[in-house]
Amino acid sequence: MVSIVLVTYNRAKRLKLSIEDILRQTFQDFELIICDDCSPDNTEAICRDFAIRDSRVRYFRHAQNKQMPANLNFGIEQAKYEYVAILHDGDRYRKDLIEQWYNAISTYENVGVVFNSLGDSDSDDKIVNVFQEFPEGVVDGRHLLKSEYFRRSNFSSPIYGEAMVRKSLVQKYGYLKSEYSFYADVDLWMHILHTHDAYYCADTLIKAPVKSFQPQEFEDDIVRFNMMLFDMSRKHRLTAFKNSPVKLAAEISVYHLFKFWHFTYVLLLVTKNFSFRYFMDCRKSFGNNFSFFPVWAAFFVLYPVLRPALRTLIARKESPGDKALSEKSDVSFSRIEHRS
Repeated sequence: MVSIVLVTYNRAKRLKLSIEDILRQTFQDFELIICDDCSPDNTEAICRDFAIRDSRVRYFRHAQNKQMPANLNFGIEQAKYEYVAILHDGDRYRKDLIEQWYNAISTYENVGVVFNSLGDSDSDDKIVNVFQEFPEGVVDGRHLLKSEYFRRSNFSSPIYGEAMVRKSLVQKYGYLKSEYSFYADVDLWMHILHTHDAYYCADTLIKAPVKSFQPQEFEDDIVRFNMMLFDMSRKHRLTAFKNSPVKLAAEISVYHLFKFWHFTYVLLLVTKNFSFRYFMDCRKSFGNNFSFFPVWAAFFVLYPVLRPALRTLIARKESPGDKALSEKSDVSFSRIEHRS
């Protein structure tokens, strides 16, 4: 048996499609727990209708908005079974998604999380872009942690927000931590990878609408949010290399290099996309962490030149440089979207 936790917020138009895909899965031995984070649209009516028609559907609605970590934690707490599939509203699911996930996690005892290739889809649900991370099979957890998570200079995650996990591991590591906001699930993945392997399904089992079709809500304070990512990454590095002081020192050096590179990149995006007032408010976000101040101060001095230069850059039509900058921006902030 599998517990499927579907978290949702204000996505009634697409939610129905997601639920229908889940109920049509080839693997039918499951319960579907829908966690509605106090949606203001007609999400409740849609979910209650499905719950009446199918006894496997359990619908819960919060009296007030809790945001993603608390909403997902609630759903996992309600789960009756060890294998928990975490899904999000608005996405489309291939009919063998749960079957493939279940086969992987139930076959390999040391696999703690299963994930898969993801496709971007247009308004007709046709795939326009595929994110293929690994070949099919078991991925060593420590390798994934050290060679992927610790080597991505933008602190992005190869495991997106949808995966199958063991409930006992979620409980062991204290569920999703609210201080990491919309990135709390990635903190959980990394906790699991310290002790367990992952399994990657190479098939594109999930389609997520492109942002132009289904807009996402982002963390308001981008700099503060990235400070949280830096903190999360540092803590997991300390854990991973705690028994090797020399390797830890080298890893912390790499971490600081990535941190300052990414912070510089974030300030470039802020300078290009936001107002001067927003840029000034960024100074408050790193509080007493004065290590960031020299970079911010340099941007402050160069702001009158940088702002028009960057705006001119994006005004060009699809030059290679613009395309690369746009793609990097999407990757950098792909994991801070408010999806539930």
